[in-house]
Amino acid sequence: MIAFFGCQEFDNKEIVDVKSEISVLKSTSDQEKYLESIHQSDQEIRNGESSEILLEYGEDSEELQAFYQRMDSIDNLNLERIDLYLEKFGYPGIDSFSDNANSAPWLVIHHQSNPQSRKDYFPLLKQAYDNGDINTTQFEMYLGRTYQMVNGKYPASEGSYKAEEKIKWLIEELGLDKS
Repeated sequence: MIAFFGCQEFDNKEIVDVKSEISVLKSTSDQEKYLESIHQSDQEIRNGESSEILLEYGEDSEELQAFYQRMDSIDNLNLERIDLYLEKFGYPGIDSFSDNANSAPWLVIHHQSNPQSRKDYFPLLKQAYDNGDINTTQFEMYLGRTYQMVNGKYPASEGSYKAEEKIKWLIEELGLDKS
């Protein structure tokens, strides 16, 4: 159980019991709705509000810091939800779930700001990629952003390249091939 401070519609902290949320997911339809709600909460906080706050109050403002704290709170709650969901049900298959439900785990993991946390999910995302449940672009973005967090720069490629070659290179550079 974690405390959740993120939503604007709550004046007080909301206690979310994620284990109970997962335990009531009895059907694929229930799972899909749950994953879609996670996808929605992940995207709603990224609706451009940070740009508006930045322009109005500035980079070092309390308002912008409060927004980032709210986003981190939502991201952390969503990660707990996804973690428990994946533990119980595995990665949602592309053929069995809507696009939003299918991409919710990848999206939540992709939005994590801790490089080690991102690396911890590599085996699961690699398996989802190998199964065709996440696409090449998604997997490359996840690896590229992880590389950026570890090395301070996004991996740029000169000239044309094949995405699969870049993925292989990123896995090696991040030491994930030893996982």
